[in-house]
Amino acid sequence: MKLLKDTFQPLLKLAIPLMLTGFLQSSVAFFETIFLAHLGPDTLAAGALISWLFGTLIVILYGVLASINILVAHKHGAQDEQGILHVVRDGFWLAILFAIPLMILFWYGSSLFLLLGQSQSVVLLADAYLHAITWGIVPTLIMIAILEVIVGLGQARLILLFTILSVLLTIFFSFALIFGKFGLPALGIAGAGWGMTIGSWITTFLLSIYVLINKNYRRYFYLLLTPTKPFCLLELVQIGAPMGIMYCVEVAFFFALTLIMGSFGNLVMAANQIALQYMGLMTIIFSIAQAITVRMGHLLGAGDTDSAERAAYAGVTVSGLLMLLMGLIFWLYPLRLIAIDFDVYQPENAKLVHFAVQFLMVSALFQIVEGIRISLYGTLRALKDTQFTLLISIISFWGIALPIGYCLATRLNFGGQGLWWGMVFGASCSVILLFWRFKFKIKAYHHEST
Repeated sequence: MKLLKDTFQPLLKLAIPLMLTGFLQSSVAFFETIFLAHLGPDTLAAGALISWLFGTLIVILYGVLASINILVAHKHGAQDEQGILHVVRDGFWLAILFAIPLMILFWYGSSLFLLLGQSQSVVLLADAYLHAITWGIVPTLIMIAILEVIVGLGQARLILLFTILSVLLTIFFSFALIFGKFGLPALGIAGAGWGMTIGSWITTFLLSIYVLINKNYRRYFYLLLTPTKPFCLLELVQIGAPMGIMYCVEVAFFFALTLIMGSFGNLVMAANQIALQYMGLMTIIFSIAQAITVRMGHLLGAGDTDSAERAAYAGVTVSGLLMLLMGLIFWLYPLRLIAIDFDVYQPENAKLVHFAVQFLMVSALFQIVEGIRISLYGTLRALKDTQFTLLISIISFWGIALPIGYCLATRLNFGGQGLWWGMVFGASCSVILLFWRFKFKIKAYHHEST
């Protein structure tokens, strides 16, 4: 009972709202996949390209800005309020600085698809989506920066509240603008981009107003416009850049996976998107990893290394069990999952369903291993060890998973399923190395505290 009260309960108090937040965030891509599937396989394929381009680019900055919650958590644990003020100010302006180049990349992103050999019809559809989503970059980055501050303070319930608002607005406007409902124009695939943009602007505006008028939060933001020396900017970049590159390495891998799947035909690519649609539920594990980072950060900031280690093991255990449960659903009910997007009993969908079942079977195993891997990343982030995790991501995904998966897919004729098996093997190797690194780093912290 003491272990439950002192270790699992504080962690779950942080993790459950963040898990619900991650689940809600993943539901946006989930529902947009359903919406776009109703417009046909080409539109769904174009949506898949945008999903992974958006993820590849935005996640780099998300990783960098995640350093905000790490520093805030450590300073909050050490009761260094002045230090939090500087982290908040420098983190906010770092987000603003990143917005302009990212907007340019999105605006001209469709030319990249042509260079990568995608069909003209799919690229034309993707271009409209990209232009619409470009105008949502600024509010998205501002919202991320503010929410990372709140995460670092351990106030996960507030994040859940504004995520609910953001998700509801995005799904509503996407649905309305894709299909032309409630008196709004039918914009097709572009409506998905405009739905995200409108939802981001409204949510960010309301979130900004809230933190500036609430006495519990506004004291952390009053240096926001004060032009003093950026005390924390370098540390934010040093911690955040490896995380951003790491996320880029991983999401870029899935983007490359999508492109390779496209070489097997639009049906395989669409089937792969169905599997990736449910893999979006992995955001729940990212939320648990974030909770591990914050909880350990508070404890390490307070000098309690023993409790921080126990929190790490508790978080990894919760992640593994949760993904095992999800994997069982994939194995037992694949047709029910596929039926959400397509009629599994229509003869013309038979090949697509066949491929989707194959991918779901292997992705279930991948997600179990991946859940443990991501939670271990959370433990190392709390220890401010982000360079090693970057190295492991590069090795496991690009050095192991991709070449093995590509060989299985092409040389041994496993097709798209071979790429998924390569991912399972790469993630398994990563788990072994990350666990070794965690044991090494936490031992060093124990020596420092004695």
